[in-house]
Amino acid sequence: MMPPTKSRAFYLALLLASAFIALSCILLIKPSASTRAAQNPKAALSDGVPPSNLSSLSDAEVAALLSKSEIGSLEPEESRLFGATIVPRAVLEDIVPEEYAASFFPSPSEILAMLARDRDVDDYLENAAEKGPAGAYYQAVADMVPSMKPLRGNYEMFFAGAYGALREMGRLKVPAQAYADSTLYKSGVTLPRLSSKPRTQDYDYSHTFALDIFLDNVGTLPFSSLEKGPIVFSLTDAIVIATNSSWMGGEDLTSYRSGGITPKAGNGVILYSPAKRKYYLYFHLFDVLVAPGEAIPKGYPLGHGGNTGTNARKPGHGEHLHLEIYDAAASRFLKNFEIADIVF
Repeated sequence: MMPPTKSRAFYLALLLASAFIALSCILLIKPSASTRAAQNPKAALSDGVPPSNLSSLSDAEVAALLSKSEIGSLEPEESRLFGATIVPRAVLEDIVPEEYAASFFPSPSEILAMLARDRDVDDYLENAAEKGPAGAYYQAVADMVPSMKPLRGNYEMFFAGAYGALREMGRLKVPAQAYADSTLYKSGVTLPRLSSKPRTQDYDYSHTFALDIFLDNVGTLPFSSLEKGPIVFSLTDAIVIATNSSWMGGEDLTSYRSGGITPKAGNGVILYSPAKRKYYLYFHLFDVLVAPGEAIPKGYPLGHGGNTGTNARKPGHGEHLHLEIYDAAASRFLKNFEIADIVF
């Protein structure tokens, strides 16, 4: 019988070889490009074709092929296979695969630019008029929209490839290992009776394309106005594609200093579900318990609810989770009542 360590190494090598073979099959329809890639990996850049043997490439060469300036030239299936291939490659090289995969992800602001509608760009430009770090942030996001939006489809395939490989290798995170009471999770965004649905009659006076979910059992830290609420959970199986827990600011954009998914959103998490083809954006968190690149199941703890972000720091505006869901298949954000149907 093969020793466990050799068996594991054999399995990883087999998984990596399978991904290479799949890439090679795709490249058979582009022989001239793949031939040049074999002779010089960077020659593939001009053709938008990844080389058939990733193991021969350095990390810098892989990074060049998956850079934002080049990933858009790949076929969608090539993007997915790259995502599936880099995970076993990282394990074989004793690199944490989640961190390695995440190193090729867009930044939080780039992801928001990928999802931006015309009305979002208008909002970004309006906020960009604010002097200081907040204005600079929103101007930067608005500037990225034209270059990032066309890349959304390829990044979704890349996310899907990495997520599938992580699951296949048994690297799906276990909720109870991060938070013992996760075993009590049933559905929604919190444990039972720790969150409540907004009144239907209030939808017209709230966000049209987001849902503010009220949280119970929220406390305020001593000598601070910072709130810490219950644990917020993932609504679905997903891959974590962006997080930030370093927000610093106050009640308005002029007091914003740094960090957060956005100045207004504060600390947060962005997930992508390959099976549902949806993005899930959780804002105003107190802290974050996940990291980009991690594959998580439904009911995984994401962080505590909070009141970070200028929108939630205003008096009387805390004690809630701001949730947005973007339907990639339909290229639209869900409306508040649609989100409520999913959560409750």
